[in-house]
Amino acid sequence: MEPIISDSVRRQTGRRQIYRYIYDSPQPMTAMEIAEGLSFAPVDVADSLAGLAADGMVVQDDTGAYVLEPRGRVAAGLCMLDDRAQLVAIDMRGTELGSRELPVPFSHTPAYYEMIAQCLEEFLDDCGLDRDRLLGLGIAMPAIMDQTEGKLVISPTLELQDVLLEEIYCHFSRYPVFIENTPNASGYAERWANGVQTNAVYLSLDRGVGGAILLGNEHYMGDHGRGGEFGHMRLVPNGRPCLCGRKGCVEAYCSTSRLSDDLGLTLEEFFDRLYGGDEQAAAVWKEYQGHLVDALVSLRTCFDCDIILGGALSPYLEELLPELRWEVGEKTLFSGEDFFLYLDHFGSRSACTGTALRFIDDFLLTY
Repeated sequence: MEPIISDSVRRQTGRRQIYRYIYDSPQPMTAMEIAEGLSFAPVDVADSLAGLAADGMVVQDDTGAYVLEPRGRVAAGLCMLDDRAQLVAIDMRGTELGSRELPVPFSHTPAYYEMIAQCLEEFLDDCGLDRDRLLGLGIAMPAIMDQTEGKLVISPTLELQDVLLEEIYCHFSRYPVFIENTPNASGYAERWANGVQTNAVYLSLDRGVGGAILLGNEHYMGDHGRGGEFGHMRLVPNGRPCLCGRKGCVEAYCSTSRLSDDLGLTLEEFFDRLYGGDEQAAAVWKEYQGHLVDALVSLRTCFDCDIILGGALSPYLEELLPELRWEVGEKTLFSGEDFFLYLDHFGSRSACTGTALRFIDDFLLTY
């Protein structure tokens, strides 16, 4: 016996299908075209379109055809790093509506979180966003998370260990909140942007180094949710101390701190000097690049797929990418012809964008 579906559920299901049909359409659609495309009764389509329009989800163009209203719903992303915080707002298409960087050092204190929450409200006001349309706030942090236990397990760069996520959630309880690892959020953004189910490894190069493993349309997290912690692979035996307490980790050599903090510069200042022919900057970059290439060779050898470079370093790498590709190809056992090393789509704000996109995806599945 087939389950009985109520009229309200049937109407909501139909409305969701129509909304997704308009969302996926590259051009405006008339009510009749929608009815024919979905094999729906015209009267049901008209009823659903009226509801979607009243809800601010679709609008009619000058011809009377229906198109998506991108601001029908919006989402916000917050990335908390050791030396700064980032804010991003996006619409239903994943288009950035605004961004802001706050040069505030991280502190696991109520005062810090309350200050960030206040900055978030001011940011949303400046973007002109209706809070009733805000789906939620995604928060990205450079940390290993245990979502089952609701705990931040460890974050060497934030100097945190065994912290209940509720201690962070509670300061942003005005909105639905989701907290995740920054490279995982960046990897999510990359899958959204690509739209193609291919395998890839994401390497985030920031003051902390991490990554994500993207298997087709799936995000491989490992048996314990720690997959992609590339920053703590051993790169140099008994090498430089790492913030995790071990020695020789990838992060100890490929953190952007090697290019900025160690020289008392910002990343922008470092690359201005590098591209301006400064010999000291060139020597530092040569050493950094050598370690980065070794890490990339290991990833290529292990995963045999594309590698995406993201994080704070990625906006500065476009000119250097051909040389990086060549060096990795030279040091890799496999032929370099089928090897692609490229930069992520969202640059230094990829984690912010990715964690906000989760709310967009969830809405598309459940609206």
